[in-house]
Amino acid sequence: MWWWKVVPVLIGLTAGMAVSAQEAPASPPFALPEARSHRGVVDDTWIIAPKRLADATLAAVKNYADEGDIAAGVSLHYRIDNADWIVADVFIYPAGEGDPATLLRRAADDFRESVAFAERQEIYRNVWWGDESAYTASLAGGKKLEGRFLPIVFDAQQDMLTSRAYLFYRKLYFVKIRLSTTVDAVDSLSEHADRFIASLLDGVDIVSEGSCGRKMDVMVMSSAQSAPADLKDGVSADGYRILLKAKRAGTTEYAVQMAKAMALATKRQLATGCTALDYNPPLEDDTRAVLHLSFGPDDWGASPKP
Repeated sequence: MWWWKVVPVLIGLTAGMAVSAQEAPASPPFALPEARSHRGVVDDTWIIAPKRLADATLAAVKNYADEGDIAAGVSLHYRIDNADWIVADVFIYPAGEGDPATLLRRAADDFRESVAFAERQEIYRNVWWGDESAYTASLAGGKKLEGRFLPIVFDAQQDMLTSRAYLFYRKLYFVKIRLSTTVDAVDSLSEHADRFIASLLDGVDIVSEGSCGRKMDVMVMSSAQSAPADLKDGVSADGYRILLKAKRAGTTEYAVQMAKAMALATKRQLATGCTALDYNPPLEDDTRAVLHLSFGPDDWGASPKP
């Protein structure tokens, strides 16, 4: 398990590439792709946010690292179509790897504490909490993402406001979506929430690069051997084990095999949110905002605890 650093590092995690062979088949000289050298578990994260969702437009972004608060991640402010009275803010900040239910519990506790802090500072007054509950986001392709829902009502700057926070854990980060409006427009939050949340979660991507707390394992087998059941297409489901047939390094056949395997491994690693392989982030343009977080070698911690 590893997470955004909240306690001192207990176990050092390093990147590397291990090579093994099934029954050590005799083969021509074999060359591995050069292993990446990483500063830490996560070196860099890129958050790619669409400037246009199905029903909303990106109006503002903020990278808290620019103010020295990298733990706060980034925020995105969207304007929902035909609902100017709704404030739609999204906060994406480091979580780490662990049990999703446990991490969501932590996110909910952190949110409650942030509201309590605002209350102590008299930014919010007369805070009333509704019932916390599970929330399931319905994503494209029939996928589901489990999260938490926390509603509150409070006084802020002489207005009585209602706010609904939706908390999710994905790709090593927390995603907090907060929809707020005046209490007399509370029904409009329900009308717009599901669609906005689904399009936001489908549209925003989070990609981290580092050692990811893993090592690449490249296996070489002879043509007479059979591939393990979990490596039928040459790459494990998580992208960290690669199986190659023994070929002479430098040949076209070897180059094609290696290129295909590494491309598939990168794709599968990115699906989990962290890759130990090369990643070329997209450039910001008219369609997307790209926010970058760069971490030091000790910013993420690790623990042997389950």
